[in-house]
Amino acid sequence: MIPKRRWRHYCLLLLPVLLAGCASAPRPVTPIDNWDDYQSRLSQLQTWQLQGKLGVRLPKDASSVNVDWDQHADLYAIRLSGPFGQGTTWIRGDRQQVSLEQAGQPSLSATTPEELIYDALGWELPIRDLYYWVRGIPAPRSPVAAQAKTAAGALSYLEQSGWQLSYSRYSAVGPWQLPGKIIALREPLKLTLIIRQWEVSD
Repeated sequence: MIPKRRWRHYCLLLLPVLLAGCASAPRPVTPIDNWDDYQSRLSQLQTWQLQGKLGVRLPKDASSVNVDWDQHADLYAIRLSGPFGQGTTWIRGDRQQVSLEQAGQPSLSATTPEELIYDALGWELPIRDLYYWVRGIPAPRSPVAAQAKTAAGALSYLEQSGWQLSYSRYSAVGPWQLPGKIIALREPLKLTLIIRQWEVSD
């Protein structure tokens, strides 16, 4: 019979092994063999949800918000909120119109998300390009100035519409490589999106 003291010692030695066995390792990504075909297929993905955190930095200001983005074909709803849901803002839209709703404030609407964001915040953000960028592919409506790939064939860097984007922390989500961190820079604005969770549907 093993003495109780020594038994506790064995358990402590085994604990890291047991915990490592219980931890779920991220699925390895499948290398992209044909980039043109891959981005064409991924651009047709119409339904996804992501949850994460968005950091916004200006020369004299910096802030961050939680992000929940639901995309269903042409319909989208983006929820921005502070800790514990404070200061929640909704951006909802389709091809014809987009609205911004914030607690205690009158609702704003515009025909394009770019116009709405500029009217509300004074920022020039290519929202329709972000629809593609967030998935790690270039937007088809703008020429690509420069790009680079990871060893697995996904984008690591993209320069488009005057923005410089860096991609990292890719993980396998269904058949896709989807980024977990995106840094978008266009002076004086820097955006850092950390994506904690992706969900996709055919």
